[in-house]
Amino acid sequence: MILNLYNPKRNALIWLIGMIVVGIFGYQVLTKNWLETGFMALLPKSEQQPDIAKAIQKHNEHNNKKKVIWLVGAATSQEAISHARQLKQQIEKSQLFGKITLEFPQQQAVKNYQQLFSYRYQLLDSKSKMILMTNPEQLMFQNIEWLNAPFGQMQTLNFEHDPTLLFSRFFSLQNPIKLNLEQGIVILPDRNQVFALLLTELENEQLPLDKLEDLLDLVNHTTEQLKASHSELLVTGMPLFTAHGSQSAQQEISTVGVGSSVGIMILLLTTFRSIRPLLLSALAIGSGLFAALIISLLFLGKIHILTLVFGASLIGVADDYAQHFLCDSFGEKNWNPSDSLRFIFPSLSFGLLSTLLSYAGLSFSPFPGLQEVALFSAIGLVVAWLTVVLLFPLLLTGFTFNHEPEILKLAIFWERDLSGWIFKNRLWIGFVLIIFIVGGLLKLTPKDDIRLLQSAPVELLQVAEKIKKLLPVTRDNQFFLVSGKNQAAWHQNEQTLLNRLYALKEQKMLTNYEGVSNYWMTENQQRENYQILKQSLYDSGLLKRYMLELGFNKTAVKSEQQKFAEAENNILSFSEWFASADESKQQLWLGCDSGSCQSTVSLTGITDIEKLKMLQKLSGVVFVDQVEQLSEIFARYRIKTSALLAVTASLVLVIFGFRFGWRNAFGIMSIPIIALATSLAALSWFNQLFSLFNLFALLLVLGIGVDYGLYFFMAGNRRVSTSLGVILSALTTLLAFGLLATSSTEIVHAFGFTIAVGIVAALISAPLVGRFSDKL
Repeated sequence: MILNLYNPKRNALIWLIGMIVVGIFGYQVLTKNWLETGFMALLPKSEQQPDIAKAIQKHNEHNNKKKVIWLVGAATSQEAISHARQLKQQIEKSQLFGKITLEFPQQQAVKNYQQLFSYRYQLLDSKSKMILMTNPEQLMFQNIEWLNAPFGQMQTLNFEHDPTLLFSRFFSLQNPIKLNLEQGIVILPDRNQVFALLLTELENEQLPLDKLEDLLDLVNHTTEQLKASHSELLVTGMPLFTAHGSQSAQQEISTVGVGSSVGIMILLLTTFRSIRPLLLSALAIGSGLFAALIISLLFLGKIHILTLVFGASLIGVADDYAQHFLCDSFGEKNWNPSDSLRFIFPSLSFGLLSTLLSYAGLSFSPFPGLQEVALFSAIGLVVAWLTVVLLFPLLLTGFTFNHEPEILKLAIFWERDLSGWIFKNRLWIGFVLIIFIVGGLLKLTPKDDIRLLQSAPVELLQVAEKIKKLLPVTRDNQFFLVSGKNQAAWHQNEQTLLNRLYALKEQKMLTNYEGVSNYWMTENQQRENYQILKQSLYDSGLLKRYMLELGFNKTAVKSEQQKFAEAENNILSFSEWFASADESKQQLWLGCDSGSCQSTVSLTGITDIEKLKMLQKLSGVVFVDQVEQLSEIFARYRIKTSALLAVTASLVLVIFGFRFGWRNAFGIMSIPIIALATSLAALSWFNQLFSLFNLFALLLVLGIGVDYGLYFFMAGNRRVSTSLGVILSALTTLLAFGLLATSSTEIVHAFGFTIAVGIVAALISAPLVGRFSDKL
């Protein structure tokens, strides 16, 4: 009844006021930093219990998302250092980084040494402790050999204060990965050349697009410069991966957006031979995209760049409403836009409803990126629909088409001849289709790997792997979470784990591991260490004999024995050790609450992950694999989304059943069902990725397939104009989503491929609705 009171000027004014309001909000939100580029923003928050989520957050803090590692390679260390100093100057000029470190001062290590030295008699490494308990003279003999070796001269500075060198051994193991320093710069040997290390950190982990481009330009420019000097530059870090991802996304936005726009312009101009339909289509699309961007930012604050990649595909979908309105004029005498709207309004409205139901499925995803796409797409479609309904009747007043476009012949052939041929040969075509679908579905294999989200260049991955081998300090994503009801229980549990990890390290199943209890000992352990030293060295007279043989006088021996006696009650508390520990060790500790104490044990260079998983059987130990956990979320939500797809289709069927009758409802819904089944089967036959994201694409296929079936069902005696509208809509949608299939990101490619196959299947089968319903 609202349409009986239709007033084109009033409704156009309502549309204009609405867009002005959106524009005002747009002025406010677009002046802020609104674009999200970080890869991690796409991922869901951990669904594990809070302690695991806390452990993951703490672990990721060490794998700094702001850090970029630069290695400058040359034939000699002096050349590498010289080139590294020049590189540092260029990096400083770029003003991209808040922290640039080339020289690594030793003051912190000296300070840590001094803080722990007072407790030297209570601190023993496990290997020295075992020797003291079994054969203490062997330890003294090793020390003598060590001191007489060329490198042993470096220990003479410590020898006067630490004659047994036991504390020097312990402190050395506090930093198990040894790095060579020249002029305070880390030097890493590699076959025929050496590398100098330079570390940089962004002030903010989220760089705007122009800064990401500057980062890539800086890396490319300095790489070419060093190559010209017969040197090599290796660079890695999360900001670099983000920059490459953003660059790829921008290229894809350009390809999808510009390519689709150009294709649609050519298609519309050749069809309508007038600039007005083209401008109106552009207005509907542009209004939808602009409103989608602004309103999404009002709700979300920021939008990921990948959302814009998918949002660009709206060009092919939002144009459907405009095409059906415009194509309704063909074949109609005395065509009037207001009368036309009255006729097509129900099909446009039901089409919008079914598509929104499909997009709503995306909002149930745990992935923030897909939730953004759901909101962005839904808003864009609603505003595009409103533009057509409220504005087109006024702007098309007095406009008629006085020609028959060539594409109309194709539409007539498709709607009459092709559909007639399919109907006549329905038995063998149906048999072939069933074989195709069933065969494809039976061999369809899902892939739920979270790493499919990011398609980094092969060269970048190779460089990152080489740097990891040269500088094995980057922790792997996998780690252990260790718990205990109190500090003593936690310490015992972690020590048991570390002993097992030591055995696996000896078997080359991992390169290194780190745990807090490697560096701090309980009060009982410290007292036990003191007693072992007392019995094996000091009370037995072995220390006295050893020191005298090395040239110490009796006064020095007596002084050492007195210091040992005075230190009997010295106990290094956890808080004192924690204050002296470096940041990387502090991040291993999660703290104690009323229920338990927890820490993480980091891992580096894993080669056999299955053996590590088996250690979860130990008391208080949980193996945390972030990649596997997120992949499990992928798999779980793939199953949930499959159910959501079935529920959405059933809901639309029920709505149509009550509105059009059950027989007609099944006829309409047969189109999207054929499209869905064909898309899934094609993924298998063409060896395409099948994951959660394909199912979200199928939600869109469902909505578009319902539209096509619905338009033909409600076409009545306007099947010619309807067929033209559907084929134009399909072609514009294929332009958009077909171009998505050219993406280098595998999930985007699979998204585009799935929708393209579904659209073609729906397009071929849609004319069967209504035309042959009385014969079926």
